[in-house]
Amino acid sequence: MLRTDRRRVVIASLFTAVALPALWFFSSDSANKNGGSNGSRATAPPSTKYEPGPPLFVGGTDTPKRPTLIDVAVPSTLPANSMRAQASFHRYPDTLTRPCSVLQAPDGAVVTVTNIDNGQSTTCTNTLTLATLPDGIGVLLHTEIFAEIGNVTDAPIPVRVSW
Repeated sequence: MLRTDRRRVVIASLFTAVALPALWFFSSDSANKNGGSNGSRATAPPSTKYEPGPPLFVGGTDTPKRPTLIDVAVPSTLPANSMRAQASFHRYPDTLTRPCSVLQAPDGAVVTVTNIDNGQSTTCTNTLTLATLPDGIGVLLHTEIFAEIGNVTDAPIPVRVSW
């Protein structure tokens, strides 16, 4: 260590050795004057009792409104020649007539099928060539016709059918 650096270290050490005891002495003396060892004083309790004010209402009147009739949006009733059902797909051998099967519609009727989820619609000709439909399925469309209103991986889909 250089001579000048050694002098600086000695002076800093002496200053620290004198300053720290002085700080402890003066801080403990002021704490004793305030009545406590940690510098806090005891305070007298408040002389008045706390009473809360009246509740605050923002705007409006003091009397509540009477309940009124609420309009609820309800879907309209379906016409006589329509129904809601689940639709699926099947590959029909004759695709020229755009076949589909709806048991409630008459044979040979032109049927409009609308996907409730996305609003896409298509038409097909009702052919009752299948004796029964799968369980829970009300409409069976040819595969390409089904693809016009929905993805075949989403089958069955909710539809509205009219004829």
